[in-house]
Amino acid sequence: MDLEKLKDMEYVKCVNLLAQLIDLDSDTKETIHKCFQSMGIKNFFLHLESVDLPLETCEKLKSIKSIIEIFDGKGGRA
Repeated sequence: MDLEKLKDMEYVKCVNLLAQLIDLDSDTKETIHKCFQSMGIKNFFLHLESVDLPLETCEKLKSIKSIIEIFDGKGGRA
């Protein structure tokens, strides 16, 4: 399996996890998946405001981004 297919499989897993966490509809899942494919997960969260998503979804994703930053800043340890 090539690298692009592996990356896409991971993107699908991440989108599905986000969908479970914040109750995403299928259109929003598809939008986020396309963003992951075009810009990667890190850049997606860095440029969240530029993505065309419902306001409520964007706010929930900002909260998730904050949690990721907290754990990332501590080397992955709580």
